[in-house]
Amino acid sequence: MYYSQVDEDHFFAWLQSIPAIKKIKGTRSGLELIVQRPFDKESLRDLIALMTRYNVDCRPLRPLCDEQPDEYFRREGTYWPSAIYG
Repeated sequence: MYYSQVDEDHFFAWLQSIPAIKKIKGTRSGLELIVQRPFDKESLRDLIALMTRYNVDCRPLRPLCDEQPDEYFRREGTYWPSAIYG
């Protein structure tokens, strides 16, 4: 849910600014992101932050987190792992 047109514009501008996201497609069930693999950790952090801020289900990010060699993406005690792994 967006609270204004500017809010929606900011969401999509942020999404489009993430380097590993190559294409955004609207589907019947929501958005489909075409991403560059491997997904770099900075892009993944930004995507997690964006999805968390806009209360978007983060569970589809699990494969991207699992692929990351950086243990940060599986570390308990940070704000988002339960949204992905919970």
